[in-house]
Amino acid sequence: MKASLLFHEKKLISHKKSNKFAIVELKVWQIPKDIHYPEGLKYSLYLVHDGNIIVGFDNHKPKGHHLHIHSKEEKYIFKTYEKLLDDFWDLVKKKGYSI
Repeated sequence: MKASLLFHEKKLISHKKSNKFAIVELKVWQIPKDIHYPEGLKYSLYLVHDGNIIVGFDNHKPKGHHLHIHSKEEKYIFKTYEKLLDDFWDLVKKKGYSI
């Protein structure tokens, strides 16, 4: 089985105070389950402003599930696809962006 794109969304959103625009791009693929992708999902969820990552979630190998907040990187505990999207949008809101 090859990778199959399950979800793709790309849009502009604005910061509530500065009204500056940022790009949100969400991609989720269904892939064969293996040791690196036990859920059978590969994902990349990002909020970017002026080429800088504000919030990002991804699970590429060898790092596995992790998140980016500005230049910091942290481990992320993946539970479900729905929770992943909720966690992403919650952080986007906390950074002051309208969705």
